[in-house]
Amino acid sequence: MWWKRWIGQTVVFVAVMLLVGSCNTSVDDTFRARAERTIELDYALGSGSTLAVSTTSGSIQVTGRQISDVHAVATIVARGATREQARELAEQVTVRFERTDNGVQIKVDRPAPANRRSVSVSYEITVPRQTDIDGDSASGGISLTDLIGNVHGRTASGSITASGITGSVHLQSASGSIRCERIDRGDIHLETTSGSVRLTDASTIATCQMGTASGPVTGQRIEAASIRMNSGSGVVTANDARAEVINLRSASGKVAAKDISCERIQAESTSGDVSVAFSPDAPGDVAAGMKSGSGGVTVVMPRSFAGQVDLRATSGSVRMSQPITVQGRPAKNQISGTVGSGAGSLLVRSGSGAIRVR
Repeated sequence: MWWKRWIGQTVVFVAVMLLVGSCNTSVDDTFRARAERTIELDYALGSGSTLAVSTTSGSIQVTGRQISDVHAVATIVARGATREQARELAEQVTVRFERTDNGVQIKVDRPAPANRRSVSVSYEITVPRQTDIDGDSASGGISLTDLIGNVHGRTASGSITASGITGSVHLQSASGSIRCERIDRGDIHLETTSGSVRLTDASTIATCQMGTASGPVTGQRIEAASIRMNSGSGVVTANDARAEVINLRSASGKVAAKDISCERIQAESTSGDVSVAFSPDAPGDVAAGMKSGSGGVTVVMPRSFAGQVDLRATSGSVRMSQPITVQGRPAKNQISGTVGSGAGSLLVRSGSGAIRVR
């Protein structure tokens, strides 16, 4: 799985600890003294360039503004066995900008790791709005705001937020939630191993993928060519979603979709109810497939739906309120036939639960 490969890479990456300015020292409640230092740096960065920033321990906050330079504030926290050792460790850490082929990256030099001492670095960075961002944190949150460009954010432990982004968004967390809002254009890929995923107000999106191994996945007011939402253990919820193709799946939890419009949709739960309500003006020739291994299935079809219908429950009743020309012998747990003369289709299966269609 992606997170196993990425965590392995992060372990190698955890050799980079960070930054510089004025020092304060104290002894914490464990056994190590603490020294804090801050530094501010500026760099002239052309519009449309890429900023790369990484930290082994600490948060990353990047905000786009109508400026021409990168302004970075780095906070170093050093810990050692004594106050003097912590202070010396903080003073030995340096930070600098280093030019790359497509922009600039923030580099840190620090003493070699040793027992009972550590360094963490957090960043607050403002950049020109038209900047691509590539951010990594082994332990800490990432926040990306008001940017025109493609953004990538990865953390092994921490939450990630992105808002006001015009461009593709790719965010991954091994352990932490992901929140996105006001995303326009490009692709969206949001994935965490443990935590919730939420996307609100996304438009003109090509491919939208959202997933978590453990936690809920929620999408609201999304317009895309395709939408895929998956949860290994949690509720999958989609409200006001527009796409050519929609796929919703939960291995252990319910799937609930409301005000949906698409040409094709698959909604499935291995263990939980499935509920899908199309918007009244959704395409009447939609191809829809719904399935629950253990739970009921409820479907509200588009007003103009016409086509083939096949509803079957292994253990549970089946009911359809729309007029239907039934094919074969009517049965309590099965309905098969046609509605009107359109090219749409509805296939519903339930292993243990009732099926209701209207």
